[in-house]
Amino acid sequence: MSIGKDVEQMTQAHLRNVQQLAVFYTGSGSVYAINIAKIKAFIITEEVTITDTPTDTDIVAGIATIRGEPVTLINLDIWLGKKPPESTKDYKLIIYCEFNHKKVGFLIKDMINIVEKTTEELRNSEEQNSKITYTTYVKVNNEDKLCTVFNAEQLLRDIGWTSSGDDEVNKYVNEPIHTDKLVLVAEDSAVAREIVKKFLQKVQVRFEIFNNGQELINRLNTVDPNEVGLIITDIEMPEKDGYQVATFVKDSSKFASIPVIVNSSMTTDAVVGKMNAIGVDGFIGKTDIPRMYAMTKKFLEN
Repeated sequence: MSIGKDVEQMTQAHLRNVQQLAVFYTGSGSVYAINIAKIKAFIITEEVTITDTPTDTDIVAGIATIRGEPVTLINLDIWLGKKPPESTKDYKLIIYCEFNHKKVGFLIKDMINIVEKTTEELRNSEEQNSKITYTTYVKVNNEDKLCTVFNAEQLLRDIGWTSSGDDEVNKYVNEPIHTDKLVLVAEDSAVAREIVKKFLQKVQVRFEIFNNGQELINRLNTVDPNEVGLIITDIEMPEKDGYQVATFVKDSSKFASIPVIVNSSMTTDAVVGKMNAIGVDGFIGKTDIPRMYAMTKKFLEN
């Protein structure tokens, strides 16, 4: 059960300033969603073999072989603190995703719909709950239901796939970056913001970090373009997302010469291709410190 057609439609969604969300039921019956750009396919659970594997957490439900590759399965109900079904057979589908070039599958009860939401319709809720990125309303059986977009960065950190960034920064950053230019950063995830902050402090450059793309654009409009040496932006953000930030910069005769690096866990070919078409200068799997250091050094010391 592939969503290839939907992904192709998604590649044009940024032109309409919308995000496409795959809305689904968790095993406990809650309504959740994930950005479709992170999805490779929907897989029917009974068509794959799930192997139990020893782990330090109940969040990991096992390993499934999907398209010839081992894929770590995540039980969202357990991670979200909800009571899961008694049997994995109650999970009809696996949402097969890619984060930072790593393959992961989420066990879900069933799909509801694929919907489009403008960035203005997505309410940032991370300050209230670190496991939630946004909330919005969607139609379910002709009724408006609260829908939650879960925080993938926090989940990856909770299962040990990412860290606080201290070890990576200390290991890979061996000298400061020599520049008097300002670095502007847009990142809505508190987890990722903290890692980027540690990195930029370590390389000893001037920087300002904003919680969304609109705040970065507002700040950019107040500074001399010659003062800004680099823009680093996430993709999935409220108000203005990374596509809108990159398009604003690269379509502007005033700002187009400023290098733009995308720092995102959305690393599918479709997403990278879309950003390349906009004209960004680099793409980094979120908080990949060695690549961030190399690219930042390249553009700021050039």
